Amino acid sequence: MNEREAKEKVVKAGIRLVESGLIARTWGNVSCRISDTHFVITPSGRDYLSLTPDEIVTVAITDLSYTGDIKPSGEKGVHAEIYKGSSKADFIIHTHQENASVISTLGVDSIQIKDSYPLLGKEIICASYGLPGTKKLRMGVAKALENSSGNAIIMKNHGAVCFGKDDMEAFQVASDLELACLEFLKDRFMKVEHVKEFEAGKLHQFALSKLSKGWRGNSFEFKPPYCNSERVGDGFMLHTKNNQSILVKGDITGKELPKEAIIHSEIYSKNKDINYIIHADAPNIVTVSKANIALFPLVDDFAQIVGTKVKTVIESPSKIADALKSSAAVLIGNHGALCCGANEGDATAVQMIVEKNCNAKICGTLFGNVKPLSRLDSKLMRFVYLKKYSKQISSSEK
Repeated sequence: MNEREAKEKVVKAGIRLVESGLIARTWGNVSCRISDTHFVITPSGRDYLSLTPDEIVTVAITDLSYTGDIKPSGEKGVHAEIYKGSSKADFIIHTHQENASVISTLGVDSIQIKDSYPLLGKEIICASYGLPGTKKLRMGVAKALENSSGNAIIMKNHGAVCFGKDDMEAFQVASDLELACLEFLKDRFMKVEHVKEFEAGKLHQFALSKLSKGWRGNSFEFKPPYCNSERVGDGFMLHTKNNQSILVKGDITGKELPKEAIIHSEIYSKNKDINYIIHADAPNIVTVSKANIALFPLVDDFAQIVGTKVKTVIESPSKIADALKSSAAVLIGNHGALCCGANEGDATAVQMIVEKNCNAKICGTLFGNVKPLSRLDSKLMRFVYLKKYSKQISSSEK
């Protein structure tokens, strides 16, 4: 395959990666081998939905050198190690897919795979943890690859890399990996609970019994359908989930509005960088919101995009708004989470990552005391994201 054809394939695969839900925003990357010495890869911090072939970067496998002003993905080293270590790899996708990411947080070194997934081999190796873009992460993947017979590696507390002879096979590996990881988690639940069938509701009950710290006082009471909203001018548009939109401006005291309106109003008043709010009520998020705990990063994209700690607030709209000064999300006691951003895309990414981290927290109860990322690593990743990467994304989306 020539260089231009490879770049066009990478662009198409980047779009598919986003649309498939395997990543949020630009988290993840795609590459294609073009020779024994070079590969092409997605750039750092660019919107995949608007990428062009001219923005795809050619990188040398041996020393990671490249030419031009566009920086390649920070994970180019991981891709290079796979191209060096596997003759089966001519196309690679690095994903943050949910089930594989959950497995990455559990502290296991590998998971056994059933015979129905030949592309995955007999087991999936979990590479040792390293901060994104570091030599430690690269070397962990290289070592895992030496012990793997399949086409996927899980990177602890990070995500997965899936590879194949072409883009179709790499995406098939990612799909098989999700199913295999889900089967592993279901089997673990049935083993722990000594039951013959898996029920998500019972897993949530089990997790809540392990996580819950009990309640003091009353939570802010309102009932679904919940509301999303977006800042408009000197007010905000409240979008109820029964397809109504209400313009809210000025003093809302005494007005006939959904109870959530007062919370959204307080958030916009105290947080000038927030322009969009999503009330996330997926079962995983609601379950964790009932536990009355702080949610810490189990996956590193949570530390980067969401924050080093997400609080559960049970008392007042004012405290909910205050909690969002240091995080992009807040858990509302018994009622899910508010996920926020400068625009709808940002808020949606936060929602996806909060749900994944909640899922990891829930599944972690099946394995005992699963540890979050270190506070130092979390703070470092959050700092880098806020000071550098988020600005890079915003610039590429203009």
